[in-house]
Amino acid sequence: MNRPDIMKNTTDQNQMAVFQQYIFDLSAVFIAIPADNVPAEIDLRLREIALFWGFDQVFLCRLTDNDSILTTIHAFNAPGVTSAPSKTKTATLPWLIEAIYNGQAITLTHVLDELPDDARIDRDLVERLGIKSALILPFIVGGQVQGGLFFNSVRRHREWPPELVKSMEHLGQILAGALERLKAFDRLQYAMRFDRLLSEISATYIDLPARDIVQYIQKDLGRLGSFLNVERCVFYLAGKKGTFQIDDLFNWWHEEDSENIKKVQAWIRANPGYIHTLKYFFDKWNRGEVVQFTSLEELPPEALELKQVHQRFGTQSWLSVPISVGGRIVGALVIATIRSQRVWPEELIPRIRLFGEIFANAINRKDHETTLQNAFNEIKRLKRQIEADYVYLRDELTLEHNFEEIIGKSDALKNVLFKVEQVAPTDASVLILGETGTGKELIARAIHHAGNRSERPLIKVNCAALPPNLIESELFGHEKGAFTGADKQRIGRFELAHGASLFLDEIGELPLELQPKLLRVLQEGEFERLGGSHTHRVDVRIIAATNRNLEKEVEGGRFRSDLWYRLNSFPISIPPLRDRMDDIPLFVTYFINQYCAKIGKRFDKIPRKIIQDLTDYSWPGNIRELGNIISQAVIISEEGNLQISIPNSPNRLHADKKSFKEMEKTFLLGVLEDSGWKIEGRMGAAKKLDLKPSTLRNKMIKLDIKRPDR
Repeated sequence: MNRPDIMKNTTDQNQMAVFQQYIFDLSAVFIAIPADNVPAEIDLRLREIALFWGFDQVFLCRLTDNDSILTTIHAFNAPGVTSAPSKTKTATLPWLIEAIYNGQAITLTHVLDELPDDARIDRDLVERLGIKSALILPFIVGGQVQGGLFFNSVRRHREWPPELVKSMEHLGQILAGALERLKAFDRLQYAMRFDRLLSEISATYIDLPARDIVQYIQKDLGRLGSFLNVERCVFYLAGKKGTFQIDDLFNWWHEEDSENIKKVQAWIRANPGYIHTLKYFFDKWNRGEVVQFTSLEELPPEALELKQVHQRFGTQSWLSVPISVGGRIVGALVIATIRSQRVWPEELIPRIRLFGEIFANAINRKDHETTLQNAFNEIKRLKRQIEADYVYLRDELTLEHNFEEIIGKSDALKNVLFKVEQVAPTDASVLILGETGTGKELIARAIHHAGNRSERPLIKVNCAALPPNLIESELFGHEKGAFTGADKQRIGRFELAHGASLFLDEIGELPLELQPKLLRVLQEGEFERLGGSHTHRVDVRIIAATNRNLEKEVEGGRFRSDLWYRLNSFPISIPPLRDRMDDIPLFVTYFINQYCAKIGKRFDKIPRKIIQDLTDYSWPGNIRELGNIISQAVIISEEGNLQISIPNSPNRLHADKKSFKEMEKTFLLGVLEDSGWKIEGRMGAAKKLDLKPSTLRNKMIKLDIKRPDR
């Protein structure tokens, strides 16, 4: 529609005919457009109408806040004209509001002259806005007056012919229908979003571990409160004798009310008996009745104490729905407002009930699983009590059978296995120290398989086998696009080891820049994938190993001291092969049988001379070197005639090593000190060494071992 070149104070027939056709076509426009386009279309059409008729202001207002405020929802103001306020108290327009409620169309050609004497309050606002002429129509939706449609002239006076008034009334009906359609659309969208939230929260609890249920209910109470735009959500739990109680974990307040929360909580702590003032609610909930109010004034006289408590809390409006599971009232879900009053739509109640049933069933499952867990713990306690009667037998079987993969019977090895037995059932981090080839990984596997995580595999990372630029991705994983070639997301070893054990071999080779990240996982159980920002939590037991002296690495600035202290909580030192020569015959037999089975040879006898030569060698490469030599010997020797070539080495034991007597004395001193110089008993040194107490005492006399003075 184009604005005519000449505007008159009164309309001619052609102009009115064009406008009436425009209004007729407008009805079809609002039916055809999508509902979410209605607001923009109303703004456009009000502007066109104002320009067509030369109006200075056109605005559509709705009565809000219990009809105390006239709120502008759509408006057009001509350039240079002072805009009408977006919100106007109805008390400043008493005559006008009453006329609108009476359904009257008000036409004022000379506003200040035509306003009646009882409209003097209205006159003040009109003068302030400078309105000369006005057409005011009641805005009626669903048969009820819900606001007004205003057409104002500020720069000149104008008349309002009946045909124009009638067309504008028709316009008001079209706009009312469009806004009602938009309202229905918004209600549908709101219901869909509400049901989507309900579905999401319901799905959360299907596989949620019982230990996380309380935390998630607190979070989901917040999601519900934010969606409903309320300041408080509470889940009351049914108690004994028809009472209900608030668990602080099921009591959500809007974060902006933090100061109010502190005051309320302090008052509750000082007045624990206040809960009895809620008896009015309790009685109704136990009868399965919904309790709601828009204003505290709606509470009956018998709820006077309850009203006073809510006045202290600042409650404006309240909706509470009792929740039942299996026909029994188990709680009540409450939503409340603090900042403004709220009328609760009827369709909200069944949805609140569904939310409450989700929470109630989750709490019921948690309580059930807690009961089962307590019963299981009691069974474990009784089991431990029975096992305590067989301590001696259990300890013997542990050393004989739990570590069958570990070869050897030397005292040095038995001391290692005893420490493995001590630490395995715990989740403590273990640091395995020892030279290359001593079997550190085998000890790590023994710790894992004897522990509480043995049902999961031991995850291994060799920190020395990966380049520095790849080890972070190997440990923590990476997101797609984190670096060149990262074409997909990758799960790191820490995530793979969740609930299990992670063996960090050659931990001394870990780059210094990655050590803080490893320390964080050890301390907090948290990390981020490379290229990601999401924090992942894991439960991993760390078993680390190194052939380096980490204490010297710390002194040299190549290893973080805090990481070393964390790893070194339970160190286990693996003795080199030269300190456990008694085990060499066992190793030789094991390796010969292993390699002969692979290549189909057989050696029935191992010459005594070979064993003697092997025990005279210092074995700088330890068990790994021994295995390689035996493997080579099996390959090159003729069947039945084993020939072993031992490397020439300046480190032959007979050249410069300590005497066996000195080594034995040093070892026994170490075991005695670890045992607090206790010889007999379960934790005594004799038990650890698998010796009779009398035998140990004889050895101590023979080696001149005496307990130091205290």
